[in-house]
Amino acid sequence: MAFAGQVAFAAHEDLEFPAAIHAGTCEAPGDEVLALDNLVRLLQDAPESGDRAGAPGSQVVHGLADDSSIDLTIDDLFADDHILAVFDAEGTTIVACGPIGAYTYADGDGLAIGLRSQGNSPYSGVALFGGDDDNDDDSADGGLEVEVFLVNNTPAPAATPVA
Repeated sequence: MAFAGQVAFAAHEDLEFPAAIHAGTCEAPGDEVLALDNLVRLLQDAPESGDRAGAPGSQVVHGLADDSSIDLTIDDLFADDHILAVFDAEGTTIVACGPIGAYTYADGDGLAIGLRSQGNSPYSGVALFGGDDDNDDDSADGGLEVEVFLVNNTPAPAATPVA
């Protein structure tokens, strides 16, 4: 049984997770408003020593590539009920979701939303949107910056005890 846990842990590391902004709520997602790039495993290369990076029990983090942006403003995102949804590798089931605009927001500030696991999914995360400084023409300067991070909360396999 422990071996199966190690296989499941290793198998998720190289997956890509489709992500998109949808109308609606996490409980009742609507039409896709904007597809994002797939979330990919961050820290692609292992440290030169070959040891695992991070603290014992740390998990592989997936995210968007650096310098990702969208052609929407914060005002666009707040105009209606919107969510950021992350799907399983097949793109069929939402594994993590967060409502956009569920919290107070001040113009010009960045926006952070939590991504809750959905159903029996072990994934959760956070999405960060850069401040738009009341600029209605964000596309001229590359769009509204967005970062999305996803982590598998399945406990890492226990280390083999040394005799």
